Amino acid sequence: MMKKLFFSFGILALLIVNSFSADSREIGWSDLIPWTNIFTPKSVKFNNKLDGETVKIPGFIVPLDHIGFGVTEFMLVPFVGACIHVPPPPPNQLVYVTTEVPWDAMTLWEPVWVTGKIIVKAQTNIWAETGYQISADEIDFYDY
Repeated sequence: MMKKLFFSFGILALLIVNSFSADSREIGWSDLIPWTNIFTPKSVKFNNKLDGETVKIPGFIVPLDHIGFGVTEFMLVPFVGACIHVPPPPPNQLVYVTTEVPWDAMTLWEPVWVTGKIIVKAQTNIWAETGYQISADEIDFYDY
């Protein structure tokens, strides 16, 4: 009886551990630029290996659309103020993000983590051209 009980708990533990392995992969901004040994001036390359993966990436919000005081559509940028007062970063350093749960616009200067499925897809908005797109499953403050 005890052997069956331990065996059942062992299988349950394996199932739980395997369910966590499908969680998001934490990436940084350098992961959006594929490594290549061929230099092509003025050529923007994208990391197609990330396409379709669930990722977690830090950054700052540049709002594009809002509902009341909540932002529902924004660009995730690598540093505060990108795209607003200076020329924008290249498209492989900008992520277009949509979220069903609006993010509080009163906290726009705070860094955030965005978690969701990333897609390599060029898109142009009023500020810049983005090369990646995420439908955010989760947005959290970045603790540093």
